[in-house]
Amino acid sequence: MAATFTRVIGSQRGEQKKFDADRISVGRAPDNMLSLGESARRVSSHHAEISRRGDGYLLRDLGSTNGTMINGRRVVVSELTHDDLIEFGAGGPLLRFGIERDEPGSGDMPQSVTAGSTNVGRHRVIASKSNALLIVALVGAMLLGGVGGIVASSKLRASDPETMSFAEIAEVNSPAVVFIRTEFELLDPSGRVMSTEARTGSGFVISDSGLIVTNRHVVRDWEYDAPPAGATGRLIRIEVLLPHQNREDAIPAAVYKLSKDRAVDVAVLKISSPTAPSVHGIETDANQGDEVVVIGYPLGLDLMAQTNDRLIGPSLSTGVVSRVGQDFIQLDLRAYHGNSGGPVLNRKGEVIGILTANVNGAPDIALCTPIGAALQLAKD
Repeated sequence: MAATFTRVIGSQRGEQKKFDADRISVGRAPDNMLSLGESARRVSSHHAEISRRGDGYLLRDLGSTNGTMINGRRVVVSELTHDDLIEFGAGGPLLRFGIERDEPGSGDMPQSVTAGSTNVGRHRVIASKSNALLIVALVGAMLLGGVGGIVASSKLRASDPETMSFAEIAEVNSPAVVFIRTEFELLDPSGRVMSTEARTGSGFVISDSGLIVTNRHVVRDWEYDAPPAGATGRLIRIEVLLPHQNREDAIPAAVYKLSKDRAVDVAVLKISSPTAPSVHGIETDANQGDEVVVIGYPLGLDLMAQTNDRLIGPSLSTGVVSRVGQDFIQLDLRAYHGNSGGPVLNRKGEVIGILTANVNGAPDIALCTPIGAALQLAKD
């Protein structure tokens, strides 16, 4: 029996490594069996360890700085099953775990099953979740140190396993929230350029192929802020800046889809060489009283200048759903220019909508477009 690890995103996508060993060390340092490289800054030097247990494998996080996620859920100790997605550090390398069995096929998993295979056996859950294995897992976790913290965290998750802290929501989603800058020209009725203007906003990555959701008005501002009579607009450039990068690192983006009706304020952009991870999850349901988090770039680059930051980074704001309307979700939350297009997330870290507008004269009322509108647009 051997464990396989296949890169899912990034320039090394599709690269696979296989280990027939009882213990597999994982980390950034070169002395790990599975070394993810010094460029993987979200990964700790000695991040995690994967041990063979009977006919399965067990993963332990070794107190890493940015955590380990299995299928989007942060774990300390967890069994691994075939086809699990492991993220080493929020926003770090994403690998698909697989199990290859060395006995010839007997109705179970084939001898050589790799990620992407269409065999039915690839979806068989690795069983044998015995009490002894659970005891070994708990003892192993305690031996890692920080016994009290681990036990307390486990009890909290057991009582409410879906809810994340605001810090956890930021950790798993901020790497997917991007800064957007657009340039456009205003043209007079004869087609001559009257002025060149720029706008900024936020957006978030929803797929490994580089699709980014934002507001339509971030891309086509002139349709919402009416130009002089007879004038029209022409888009010149869209740039996307990933979190914790310099202004000079901006990459070009193109319009992938625009809502047909400008009242549905949604746009989907695409970058050709995606390097940012997707958001943690998506939920189409929202309820009055739900706590929410907004992540974005209020005031754009102006705020970065005020705080003397060289690298751009998203900000987090919190609030509640005050009403679920027919076309918008109303939030009790103060948002600013530049937040437009950013994700609105629930306490599970899932996107429920796109921050769209403030209500004039009521700075603590914000409106967000339900995420279903963006999903429909991307699908169409």
